[in-house]
Amino acid sequence: MDFMKIQILAIGMLILGAYTGGVIAKKIKLGETVGQILGGMLVGPHLWTLVHDWASQKEGLSSMHFFQKLEYVYTHGFTTYGNVIEESHFFVFFFLGLIAFSLGEELHFDRLKQMGLKPTIICLTQAMLAWISITLVFFKVFHFPLINSAIVGSIGIATAPALTFILMNKLKVEGKLKNILANIVVLDDIIEVIFFSVFLGIAVMMQNGEQLSFGHLAFEVVKEFFFAILIGVVIFFLLKFTVKPKKTDGLEIEVESFYGPMPSIELFFIISGIIAVGSAVALHFHLPFLIMAVVAGALVSNYHYHAIFHSLQLGNVMPALNLFFFALIGASVKLETFSSKTFVFVLGYLLVRGSAKLIGTWLGCRITSQEKEITNSLPKLMLPQAGMAAVETILVATVLKGNGGDLIFNTIIPALVIFEIGGAWISERTLISWNKFMGEKYKSHKKKKHFAIEDIVGNIWEFKAQNKEDTVEKLTVLLKEKSLIKDVHEISHAIMTREKLASTALGKGVAIPHCRTDEVTKTICVCGFLESPVEWNSPDGKPIDIVFLVITPKDKPQEYLQTVRSIILTLKDLSLEGELNHSLLRNILVG
Repeated sequence: MDFMKIQILAIGMLILGAYTGGVIAKKIKLGETVGQILGGMLVGPHLWTLVHDWASQKEGLSSMHFFQKLEYVYTHGFTTYGNVIEESHFFVFFFLGLIAFSLGEELHFDRLKQMGLKPTIICLTQAMLAWISITLVFFKVFHFPLINSAIVGSIGIATAPALTFILMNKLKVEGKLKNILANIVVLDDIIEVIFFSVFLGIAVMMQNGEQLSFGHLAFEVVKEFFFAILIGVVIFFLLKFTVKPKKTDGLEIEVESFYGPMPSIELFFIISGIIAVGSAVALHFHLPFLIMAVVAGALVSNYHYHAIFHSLQLGNVMPALNLFFFALIGASVKLETFSSKTFVFVLGYLLVRGSAKLIGTWLGCRITSQEKEITNSLPKLMLPQAGMAAVETILVATVLKGNGGDLIFNTIIPALVIFEIGGAWISERTLISWNKFMGEKYKSHKKKKHFAIEDIVGNIWEFKAQNKEDTVEKLTVLLKEKSLIKDVHEISHAIMTREKLASTALGKGVAIPHCRTDEVTKTICVCGFLESPVEWNSPDGKPIDIVFLVITPKDKPQEYLQTVRSIILTLKDLSLEGELNHSLLRNILVG
């Protein structure tokens, strides 16, 4: 019973500490993640161990009556408190499995196709430079074991600019810069998961005393990846059997299973349960469970139903899991092990990773011939690091305990906090400069009396559609997946109702379906390129293969007029002898 009381106390302290730290950090614009980690540190056992040891050395304090009572509590319950925190690390494996599964959504074939070559080149350039430089410095300069150095390098690849995207929304930054950054971050995390899984697997083999000739090592890695992928395939079929989409009226989709129709919270339970069981099986057989989860997610993304991923973004569930996770990270920071030597490692990680991210991203931008302002801005937005890196760092500390895991943890976690704080500060100033540049660009467009089309279109997609209705439905589903709208049925219905009044086709292969609704608070404009043209009752009788979808707030009718006018005038600029240059338009939008 005593142990249970301390378990309940530990969970309560973690939640309250992280929540309070997050609220305070948000108020002083420090970043909620940083606040949650610091809050976890304040209620964790390691800080209070330091406080106790310091107080014990002070004769005046140690002889006081209240201190003796606290000493009794410390000696009779505090060790158990620390053990409870330590034993809570199972949550890290569970949480990381869900994150890795959700990454699979980004591996949809259409999304990979849309991503294009340029963001891929930028991502690979900075990722490889970060991994190589961090690995070499920690191996050659700091004399970490080679495999531990490679693990630190793989964690250094990860970028998690959650604060940057929050700032982008706050400063109303849209368009090319935001799209490129989003694409790079997704690829970054996927590359990082693969590297991390390989090197952590090798480290575990070495820890178990296995022979590591190159041939044996290659065989073991391939074997482990094969069986991890196999478990991922099994998870996919379990989800495909358990969860099925049911169309009700052609627009709205209801999720059902052998349990009956399911709201998303029930879907979350099924997914998290299946992923947890799959992770446990993979861990039991010493397989890279992250690869298992990513494979399962990729298969679901391409061959099943996207509502599965939506259930992992539940507003009331994921923030709670995030809070507990970052509280656990903070509480696990072993402050008593910090020294001047550890400080050197932290400083080295900060300098090497920061330099590699800045130089690698800049070099990638130059290789892909990005415009000057993109090249100047994008590298500075790649510095923040938390999320996946934090999860994997605590995973390393748990798996490689006694074999360098604690040292890796004590090196990276302080650096993550600094990257979050410093990265947010640099990102905000970079985005302010970007907005200033865009303001100047706007002035240059005033002579044309309209915006350039690449400035007003937020997302560009290529897809197949059967007809007008199918086109609208697919565009609104994509908007939902980007969290730009909440209700697919409401938006689709409003657009098709407007379409029945009169066709929105302009001719020359272009249509601008649109609606005004209370479902949005700002104007949304996206573009879809159809692989095969569809009929749209166009005035020139030609089918449509380019669709601009415009959604504006009901209380801002002038924004719709300005947006459509800008599209029409820009299309006119791109017309040659009366025919629209589709190739030039595509190049301008895709960049």
